[in-house]
Amino acid sequence: MVLYHAASVRRPAKTIALLLLLAAIASACTGSSEPTPTRSGEPTDEPTVQTSFTPGRFAYSNAGLDVTLDMTGNTGTMKVDNGTGYDLDKPDLYVIDGVDGHRIEGKVLDAAAVADGDTATFDVQFPPEVNEEQIGLVILLFGSDNYGAFAPA
Repeated sequence: MVLYHAASVRRPAKTIALLLLLAAIASACTGSSEPTPTRSGEPTDEPTVQTSFTPGRFAYSNAGLDVTLDMTGNTGTMKVDNGTGYDLDKPDLYVIDGVDGHRIEGKVLDAAAVADGDTATFDVQFPPEVNEEQIGLVILLFGSDNYGAFAPA
């Protein structure tokens, strides 16, 4: 025989209502009495930076090595300031064409090693099809070591 006692049966509607009430109260509490800031339409005081560069001017600066390259047409001048703590092999460079991405070898005339602490200036030359406005990237090498790309200056 099974005995049924009505007092031991809970109604799920009361439990669900209680849980919904607790969830609503918990979500309303943010733990802060400060209002949440909102963005106004007023401009900020952040400075604006104007970025510009001169076609044919490139710069490389990393770990004590500063190199500038000034090109006019397919010729130019490269200045190397070696503060790396190491002697550098002869400089070399090539460009990545800005139109179709092919590699174009350059030539550093009278290239020579650059001792640590020294500054040297070299004339550079590219084939006639290269001009300062079509260069995509200029890549710097010392000996067989690729030092990476110059940045427009």
